[in-house]
Amino acid sequence: MVKIRLQRLGNKGRPFYRIVVSESTTGRNGKSIDTLGHYNPISQPKEIKIDEAKALEWLKNGAEPSETAAWLLKREGILPKHLEAFPGQAKKYKFLDRTTAAISKPTAVEATQASEA
Repeated sequence: MVKIRLQRLGNKGRPFYRIVVSESTTGRNGKSIDTLGHYNPISQPKEIKIDEAKALEWLKNGAEPSETAAWLLKREGILPKHLEAFPGQAKKYKFLDRTTAAISKPTAVEATQASEA
């Protein structure tokens, strides 16, 4: 099975992720089939760059995104375009409708910026 997931790069305490397509049996930083883009959670604002055409092609061919990758694809507007073309697959992404504690809480930087304003 082919998965769309994150591959961690960067130094200790300064993560940087590539959004890659790889076999589900390979390790987190193992060999990838294709690179779709990158995600930098450290920069302000967070930097997300995904090649939309490649991502839609892999989704069409049956690649399943991890929860985090699906969240990033949804945030960039790629997943809604895919679900518009293939509405039967919407049930696989029900987990994106719930709000988790990690997503709903503001980060320390966002909290200080909000208190200063």
